[in-house]
Amino acid sequence: MSQESKTYQPTPEQLERWKLLDEHDGAIAGRLPPEEEQVRIFKEFLETDFVTDQLEKVRAHKEKLLKKLKSAEEYEQLLLEKIEERKEGGNEKVWEREK
Repeated sequence: MSQESKTYQPTPEQLERWKLLDEHDGAIAGRLPPEEEQVRIFKEFLETDFVTDQLEKVRAHKEKLLKKLKSAEEYEQLLLEKIEERKEGGNEKVWEREK
């Protein structure tokens, strides 16, 4: 009995799928973009308009956060006042019971 050596041959569909997986693997593995793309990204970053736009976005975000902080501080103060009122009101009730 002779045994023939059969080499595995993937189907065209499998080859296409493997090709797609290999292409997408770069994004997962963190491959760098081509050098031309890197240069473009770097130049874009250094452009004044880009930096100015980013600064405006950061300032707008900061303003929103400051408003939220102010609101939280006001609410905190209100809660502290309510707690103090309850403490004072509770002491008066104790004095009334002792009379």
